[in-house]
Amino acid sequence: MKRILIVIAAMSALLTAVSCDKYEDGRPSKEIRQLFAEMYPDAKDVEWEAEKGYWKVSFETGTAPAIVESEAWYDAAGNWVRTETDILPSSVPEEIKTILGSSEYGSAMIDEVEYVQTPDEEFYQFSLSLAGLPVYINVYKDGRVALAKFEW
Repeated sequence: MKRILIVIAAMSALLTAVSCDKYEDGRPSKEIRQLFAEMYPDAKDVEWEAEKGYWKVSFETGTAPAIVESEAWYDAAGNWVRTETDILPSSVPEEIKTILGSSEYGSAMIDEVEYVQTPDEEFYQFSLSLAGLPVYINVYKDGRVALAKFEW
């Protein structure tokens, strides 16, 4: 009887070890979580999710009534890839509004705006309604306006 219990315990331990994901707690590695904590020390309501080969973390910063919602993305190697922060259309800088207004999309209705940061660039991404169809436009401080490319 004692041998049977030892065998069952050993098999249970083996099955537990084999069935674990790469990250025991369902979150990314300690290094990724540490980088996030360094980048966003005031983050609240932090939620991690594996999505399309990346780790996406949704979080809030600020205090009521100025709470800001953001998502940061990290690759499996632990590199920060991008951060998307929801902003009110009224919070968009005038220079960006002017660039958008003088583009072919200037007459479109703004549905949502995100401020996007990557290691290489920063831009405002507008979700617009143009003739009843959704259009996503990136507007850069240097005056560029481009259709958004979604790789996510």
